[in-house]
Amino acid sequence: MDSATAAPRGAKIRSACDLCRVRKIRCDKAQPACENCHLAGLPCTFTPQAPQQRKSLRQELAEAQARVQELERALDAGLTPTHLRVQDDQSKPSTPGHSSISSASPQSQPPSLTNLDANYIPDTRSLDAALASFQSHLAWCGLGSRLSAARANFCATIYQQSGHTFDLDEFLIEAAASFEKQGFLSKKKTTTSKWPSPSLVQRCVEYYARCGLYSMFPFADAEALQMLVNADVLNHPNTTRAANRACLAAFTANITIMHRHDPAFCDADPDAYAQAALSLVPQILMEAPDLRTLEAIMMLLVYISPLGQPVSAELLLGIAIQVLYNLGGHKIRPTPEIPGRSHQSQHLRALFWLCYGIDSEFSIRKGQPPMLSEVHCDLDLPVNYTLKSSEHHFYWKPLSSKELLYPSDLRLNLIKSKIYKLLYSEKNASHSEAARIQLIRELDYDLSTLRSEFPVDCRPDLFATENAPDYLFHDLSIRGVSIHLEYYYCLGKIHGANNSYNIPAQASWSPLSSSADICYEAARSTLIYVGRIQHIINYHTFWIHAQFVLTAVLTLFRFLITAPSAPNFARDLKILDDTANLFAEFTQSDDPERNCFPPFYLAHALIKKLVFLAGESHIQSIAR
Repeated sequence: MDSATAAPRGAKIRSACDLCRVRKIRCDKAQPACENCHLAGLPCTFTPQAPQQRKSLRQELAEAQARVQELERALDAGLTPTHLRVQDDQSKPSTPGHSSISSASPQSQPPSLTNLDANYIPDTRSLDAALASFQSHLAWCGLGSRLSAARANFCATIYQQSGHTFDLDEFLIEAAASFEKQGFLSKKKTTTSKWPSPSLVQRCVEYYARCGLYSMFPFADAEALQMLVNADVLNHPNTTRAANRACLAAFTANITIMHRHDPAFCDADPDAYAQAALSLVPQILMEAPDLRTLEAIMMLLVYISPLGQPVSAELLLGIAIQVLYNLGGHKIRPTPEIPGRSHQSQHLRALFWLCYGIDSEFSIRKGQPPMLSEVHCDLDLPVNYTLKSSEHHFYWKPLSSKELLYPSDLRLNLIKSKIYKLLYSEKNASHSEAARIQLIRELDYDLSTLRSEFPVDCRPDLFATENAPDYLFHDLSIRGVSIHLEYYYCLGKIHGANNSYNIPAQASWSPLSSSADICYEAARSTLIYVGRIQHIINYHTFWIHAQFVLTAVLTLFRFLITAPSAPNFARDLKILDDTANLFAEFTQSDDPERNCFPPFYLAHALIKKLVFLAGESHIQSIAR
């Protein structure tokens, strides 16, 4: 930016940039961008005012005569003045600083380079989408793909123990056909992109700041968003960055879906806003990255992740991590003593940890290397991260933007990364049995140490019992539930790395003394826990917890079918059956958020089939 740039002859040189002039605030005219434009992530431009040329009386008279003749022709043709105004507006050329969008009706939408009518938002209320997602998640639960050795071993064990052949993919296809035969309807939503109104965006920004939501989801700088709202960027698509518009749309989508029951957002359409933001991704990729770029991609990632199709989420995560590297967010760097820069640096590191948590979760669930390389990252926790666990981590408590909690415990995310690196990575897959057992013990110690730091009344082992009081579960936040389920999942992944579920002799089942026993106990605890927090499960949260539940179901089933004479067989078979009935209740519910949700039906059908096969293995063991 150069305020001394020569202006057209007769033009007035402005003393403030375009943004500061519109907002009527002081501009410091710094180069290459003033402070206000820098914080807002907007291009800092000076548009010289064109001199106003006075028309002669003769010119004005000629124009008036031409307009009268045009009106007379229109009346002869049967056109109304309204038609004329529309035609006239469409024929007017755009002038600098003015867009036809800003003068259009509130329903008009800014254009983009892509087709806004395309369906970008995955919707597993569609039976086909649900079936594909369900199969993918099962593959990550230790079963592998259709032709994998793990799948073949699973099916062979079932046949050997129960005398029944079982093809998982064929069974799920049959279950999907049964879903339709029973009259259930697949309620796929057709989403049409639209942009949120400035007033709705303003309410979301105020809500985000007032409720301290930065503590859980530090994906947005409220002050920067407010500046974008003030600059009216949604109504100026041709003069602002795509990332800025996507940022506001994706932010509004997240706030209105997370807090959809708040009366302030009752008329919102979050899927439509998210889809509008997704349509701008090709443009965003062609822009120089900045903080708004990273925020927009991270908000879309947070929105897509719980929808049951992680492939899309992983693609967005890959983009976010590349932008993060480009901005230097993976490293802690000294910040110059410039007002606002320290805040931006802290915010960038907060975004890094949000990326890290999602990346470590994908890595351990899929058994694949993380995209963020820890060798190249600084892993010092944020200075305002709440290190000492408290009930605030598990129960519904007022949030403060001055502290960081994140959707999960960052220390648990660090343990997940270690589990993959030490037990499941190709580099460490060839460990000797003794070395592997030592690593399992070390990771178990790390997990136990973290658990001991939780408040006594919030430790997972207290909750996973049939006799735990109901009030403990009903007061839990979704974050508290997730931490408990992640703990059981990590415990199973640690001890499941020992000989891949080799079942010990029956005599060693009590007391618990081996990795296999601990896997069994973690699975039991998960399913007992899920049975107690069913009030939290709906189609918005199903895919967040689906892999934890399905992994526990398959783990417990392995033990039942392999050791059908174990002392706890009847008790554990009931736990499995209760879990199946839980999803049946969801399918039969009158709640529109639960009724006819295909994943619930598929989960019920599969678990019921496993209960039957486990029962058959018990009958076979008696016959022998």
